[in-house]
Amino acid sequence: MISGVSARSMSILQRKEDIFSDCKKKFWNTYKTGLMYWPFVQLSNFILIPVHLRTAYTGLCGFVWAAFICFSQQSGDGTAKSAFVWLQGEKVNADEESSDK
Repeated sequence: MISGVSARSMSILQRKEDIFSDCKKKFWNTYKTGLMYWPFVQLSNFILIPVHLRTAYTGLCGFVWAAFICFSQQSGDGTAKSAFVWLQGEKVNADEESSDK
């Protein structure tokens, strides 16, 4: 639900004609990605993370999710695969630039 609201808000700010187009294209992919991400985060939070660090851990995971949502809004399709492919592309480009020097 949050990703749908943020997609519409960004579309309004970008003055797009159809403010629901990104939501229609990316909502289900983003929703399914969230269903894979958040249960793992909470399971690891309650099993592995000490009580005094749980709030910070959840905040960090929320920051990672927000970064994914921002990436998805700009250039992704709402799937984790697109983010990993983008990250691999960035790593390959960095390796190519360092070998050119």
